[in-house]
Formats: sequence, C-alpha cells, structure tokens
Amino acid sequence: MNESLNKSNIGFYTIYCLAHVIGAIIVLMNIDLVDIAVSVEVMNALLLPIVLGFLLMLEAKALPKEYRMHGIYRFLVTGACLIVMAFGIYMVGPTLGIW
Repeated sequence: MNESLNKSNIGFYTIYCLAHVIGAIIVLMNIDLVDIAVSVEVMNALLLPIVLGFLLMLEAKALPKEYRMHGIYRFLVTGACLIVMAFGIYMVGPTLGIW
C-alpha cells in the first residue's frame, strides 16, 4: 500500500484545519489561556487513574505471554500505577470542591 496523506485523505485534512481554526477562534476571543491550560491539566490528572487501570488490564489480557510483564518488574510497575491512581482519586474531591 503506497498511499500518503497528500493523495486523498480529506478527513485528516478537515480535522487538522478545524483544530487550527477553533484554536485561532479561542485565541481571538480573549479567553484566559492560562485557565484553559490549567483546566486541561486538571482533567488530565483526574482521568489518569482510568487510563492507567485500562492499560494495566490491557497488558494482562491482550499481550502474548512472552511480552507481558513478569516478576519484580510487574510488581514495581503495578505498585507505581496504584500509587498514582490513589493520588488521582484522592484529588477528585478537593479539585471539584466536594471536600
């Protein structure tokens, strides 16, 4: 298959152009870009536990056995992911103003 983005991928170019146009509109509307950046990072931190959980499950189920994590490496990676997930879940309340 000898295709490139230059030939006939109208969907890619449409989304690419829309992303730039929407970004330009946001900048021209004088919206506080720092607030947007902080909000995106907060959303990233709140969604991280979900993403890590799915990645750990995917690694355990979808990969062939020879490519799965084994032994102490699996223990360390899973432990680090659980710590990060715990901090992310803990921060949901203070971030949303629940407690």
